Amino acid sequence: MSRLAAKPIKFDNSVKIEFIDGNLKIKGPKGELFVKLNKAIEVKIKDNGIIVDLKDDLKKPFQGLIWSLINNAIIGVTKGFSKNLKIVGKGWRSAVKGDTINLQVGYSHPVNYKLPKGVTATQENPGSFTLHSHDKQLLGQVCANIQKIRPVEPYKLKGIRIEGQYLRQKVRKTAGV
Repeated sequence: MSRLAAKPIKFDNSVKIEFIDGNLKIKGPKGELFVKLNKAIEVKIKDNGIIVDLKDDLKKPFQGLIWSLINNAIIGVTKGFSKNLKIVGKGWRSAVKGDTINLQVGYSHPVNYKLPKGVTATQENPGSFTLHSHDKQLLGQVCANIQKIRPVEPYKLKGIRIEGQYLRQKVRKTAGV
């Protein structure tokens, strides 16, 4: 049995949960999310808690996964998720205008990235901005797509990075022995 799934997932009264065609619909103040359930996993709702259990012992790995997906969905619809992105490079900057992020990151032209529905951005300063969403998977995918515009290069560590991301700097070549 999964160690995580041994604990029930607690939620408050602002969250509404219902089963629709084998999926779990979770609705809260920040939005609504659907979690697709595996047929070998049984989900029960009891006293403001969700219990994830196995129907048979064949699909053990999915028990912890489903528990984590439901837990992230409940956290997302109540509190939400956010990630800070930093732009490191001389003269590189960003500007948030509505649902579009204008990135000037060393190309001959500015790059406009349109945010998908469910993701919003706020600007702290020209060198960083924060993305907010109720869907953790969507937020991570958007951050990865923005990082692909200008990935961090390993020698000077210039590029777009997520705050707190571990980066290892390579040592440059030295002349002679």
